[in-house]
Amino acid sequence: MKSWLTASQLADLKIPGLPASKFRVIERARREKWACRKRADRGGGSEYCVQSLLKSLPEGARRSLLKAVIDTSDDLPVPAKPCRSIELAATASPLADWQLRCAEARAALLLEVERLACFAGIEAAIEEVVHLAAAGELRPDLQELVAAANARPGKEGKRALSIRTIKRWRSLHGAGGIEALTPSAPPPAAPPVWGAALLKLYNTPTKRSLAAIIEEDLPAALPEGVPCPDYHAARRFLARVSVVDRERGRHGPNGLLKFKGFKRRSTEGLQPLDVVTADGHSFKADVAHPVHGKPFRPEVCALQDVTTRYVFGWSTGIAESSHVVMDSIRHGVSSLGLFALFYTDNGSGFVAKAMTAEVTGFLSRLGATPDNSLPGRAQSRGKIERLQSTLWKRAARKLPSYSGRDMDGEARRKVVKLITKDLRERGASRFLIGWQDFLDFCTAAVEAYNNRPHRMLKRIRDEATGKLRHQSPAEALKEHRANGWAPATLAPEAMIDLWRPYEIRSTQRGEVRLPWGTYFAQELVPFGGEKVRVGYDVHDGSKVWVRTLDDGRLICVAERDGNVIAEQPASKVEHARQRRAEGRLRLLNQHAEDVRAELGQPLIELVAEEDFSPALQQRQREIEAELLHPIPTAPDAAVHQLETRRTRFLRALDIEARTDAGEPVSAEDERWHSVYSTQPEYRATRHIYEDFGADALEA
Repeated sequence: MKSWLTASQLADLKIPGLPASKFRVIERARREKWACRKRADRGGGSEYCVQSLLKSLPEGARRSLLKAVIDTSDDLPVPAKPCRSIELAATASPLADWQLRCAEARAALLLEVERLACFAGIEAAIEEVVHLAAAGELRPDLQELVAAANARPGKEGKRALSIRTIKRWRSLHGAGGIEALTPSAPPPAAPPVWGAALLKLYNTPTKRSLAAIIEEDLPAALPEGVPCPDYHAARRFLARVSVVDRERGRHGPNGLLKFKGFKRRSTEGLQPLDVVTADGHSFKADVAHPVHGKPFRPEVCALQDVTTRYVFGWSTGIAESSHVVMDSIRHGVSSLGLFALFYTDNGSGFVAKAMTAEVTGFLSRLGATPDNSLPGRAQSRGKIERLQSTLWKRAARKLPSYSGRDMDGEARRKVVKLITKDLRERGASRFLIGWQDFLDFCTAAVEAYNNRPHRMLKRIRDEATGKLRHQSPAEALKEHRANGWAPATLAPEAMIDLWRPYEIRSTQRGEVRLPWGTYFAQELVPFGGEKVRVGYDVHDGSKVWVRTLDDGRLICVAERDGNVIAEQPASKVEHARQRRAEGRLRLLNQHAEDVRAELGQPLIELVAEEDFSPALQQRQREIEAELLHPIPTAPDAAVHQLETRRTRFLRALDIEARTDAGEPVSAEDERWHSVYSTQPEYRATRHIYEDFGADALEA
């Protein structure tokens, strides 16, 4: 905006009340003695002060002149000496967005008033801004600020400014700056009288619906004369309550944690194997049991490095025992190296004495420090809990025997029926993965996880595609190795002894006792009465490794029953055993002869036949059949009788051998064997086979 205008410029503005020609403007300026100055530009002449001219013109002409000057100006420069300094810096107070917008809008409008006041005076500038705002003729950026500056612009947002309001804003700004222009927030609405009763009924672990509470319980819980709210009013009230207060009672202390604040654990500054976490997981798919082949869910345990998210050790077993945990640690240490801190939950496999004992504990001998999370705080072990989903659950979904909660129930029941049918007919199922195949399956799943990009690792550019992606755990571990990190490892001979469980026992006359046996070595005699460490192999109980308690020095390898000798010579014992067997055979032969002698007489009846129960009658018939076919006393007895049933018995033996070896048996053979094995003929032939061997059947 120009502060001085020539007569030609004033005439061109076509201001009502001013002459429309240059000469008439000059005449009026001389007559009314307008403030003027010599024009510095080429051509000379005079320039007239706009501010002085505005003061001398009528109100209509003054407003038209000011608007014309503003409209024809490309910019509104900041006056050299503004009447007031308006700071637009944001305040550091915890204000709402609408409060900050309101303060900034008021400051911008006051700045416009101060700029116009340099030409027309403060009163005229305020009047002009108010008039232009009401007419919607302010600059577009200022016009948009009018509604925000009002703080309460009305229902339609069209409330205009007033002279009194702008003067009040100038007074507030002069006293306290922009902070004084900030409107105060309205006081929080008082809770309804029925709010406390509603919240008490709502905060119950049964999680009743809001509609049921309003219809059934809330009217009786309110004081007399207090009306019951409708559903929408109650819902709006609960929406204003904090989520923690709203869900308290509907969730227990542990369940309420998901609504509270939390802290994220950072791995910044950690090296690989500084902190290792582990957890057991029930595999969410059925697997063929390694012993009987029936479906079961194995327990898997994985070790994860929290820095690189690399899974470097895992194991599986029938249950999450300390042996499965120890085997997973063995696998991890042998494949990568020793770790410093072992962070787990309070599962039995992790807190057992074999793991955490100060001297003989597995972790103590590794040099690792055990650390356990608080009970019920799975959030503190988020990394390993997430691993269960991205590794084991993801792998289990590949198998048809998947049994997770998100598995379709109809499909799951169908698979279970097919597995049961296969086991009944063939002894194995095509829907169950074998144990060795399951181990190979887990190995492939861990390998795929370690080479898959992990979103918690840093982003790199893929060499093949050129696109940005996250590092994989294997790449993160490789990067640490390239930067100079190397794991601490053990010598092979130290590794062998490391996996032996140790217990503290007292020696007595060269012996140490374990629950399953007594071990002796002559080197232990000098240590009588002292406590020692006794290490053993869980798969071989023939010997133990005995070490000193303080420094772990190997004393000896004690043999089981190493000081046990035979009570009598072996030949003498065998002779006595043979004589006892011959005596038993003579008694059996005598009993058989007595039974044959009784065959010509009726069987002794203790009660009438009709008094026998069906089970007793069946047992009586079996006894009679066995007496009619007595066991021969020599291999050459009853040759003809054996020849008639020899083929059937050999068929039964063949079916039993195939079943024990795990080979398939047809359904017809299974049904035949189930019937034949209950017959007296089978039992009598079995006795001959066990007592006299296969030669008796071949006679």
